[in-house]
Amino acid sequence: MIPLQPDSTVGAMRTKVRRLTVSSSEQTLPTAVIDQALNTFINQDFPYAIKLDQMRSVYNFYTAPNIDRYPLNVNYNQGIRSPVYFEGVQGFFYKDRQEFLNLWPRWPTITNMAAPTTIPFSYTIQTIPFLGKEVTIGMTDSTGKAIQISDDGNGNLYYRSANPIVPVPPFPNPLPGMPNNNLSNVVPYGLNNYQTYPGDIISSFVGTVSYITGAVTINLALVGLTVEPGSMIWTKVSQYEPGRPYSLLIWNNEFTVRPVPNGVYKVEVETYLTPVQFLESTDVPILTQWWQYVSYGAAIEILRERQDFEGVGQLMEGFKRQEALVLERQGVEEINQRNATIFSAATPQQGWNGLQGWPY
Repeated sequence: MIPLQPDSTVGAMRTKVRRLTVSSSEQTLPTAVIDQALNTFINQDFPYAIKLDQMRSVYNFYTAPNIDRYPLNVNYNQGIRSPVYFEGVQGFFYKDRQEFLNLWPRWPTITNMAAPTTIPFSYTIQTIPFLGKEVTIGMTDSTGKAIQISDDGNGNLYYRSANPIVPVPPFPNPLPGMPNNNLSNVVPYGLNNYQTYPGDIISSFVGTVSYITGAVTINLALVGLTVEPGSMIWTKVSQYEPGRPYSLLIWNNEFTVRPVPNGVYKVEVETYLTPVQFLESTDVPILTQWWQYVSYGAAIEILRERQDFEGVGQLMEGFKRQEALVLERQGVEEINQRNATIFSAATPQQGWNGLQGWPY
């Protein structure tokens, strides 16, 4: 009789979870619940608890002329780290926004013009090209209040205004024990009962801007405003000189490259991937050896939901043992891999003595 071969499929993991949770029937533990627990562990818990070489990858994206920001799917790509390469040449990688902007400051260029008498109106910014998300336009409306407009980085202009202080319900006027001051919406000290959050910015679309040609179109009628006659329109932009990029910042789930690209360039950066969820009963983990670790993890979460912490404790020994086996392979792969220090170098002229470095 031929011995049974190891089985690392989802079907085997379902059986393992049923045994670990003492749930032999579909009524006590539906298969759908098991599958959800397995996918939650492999897709969300596992990759964030342990970083393994099998989940390391190289993330590639391609720049476009005059575009400096590129979004990243952080649910699928995690743990972004150096080195970064631009067309195969190593560049500089930053996660500190302050350090990056210290090296690549955004100096504003200010222009002004007389406010037009018609709405909508258009004009052209002469200092081109300029960065997105850095356009600020200010003017005065017919009542003497400031009009504040800025862009969203995608060529759209928005009128920015703050939420007013509107208490709910309205507080009496005059306030009890206070003289009649004829003020509305008086908020007593210490109360914080507002209809909206005071200070939150309301954005209303009013026009467009081209970062390449400098063309601006604004229609204040969309927000019911008119410009004060004889006033000035102040426009501030951050001009740049496009070129071959060699610096990369990862911040707020977005890559920023500098210099702003003047063409299409391939950018490579290291990342950890999130394992794909199981879709079929015949699917297996990236490494078949992981199947028991995933099964233990799913079973423990099911017992947690049942508030069976005694059962959780009984499974921890097996869970830790399987986790140790998973990490052991990672340890074997790192044997004889020397850590990079100032005393080591892969090429001449990079060692500690500045001459030829260590010979290994």
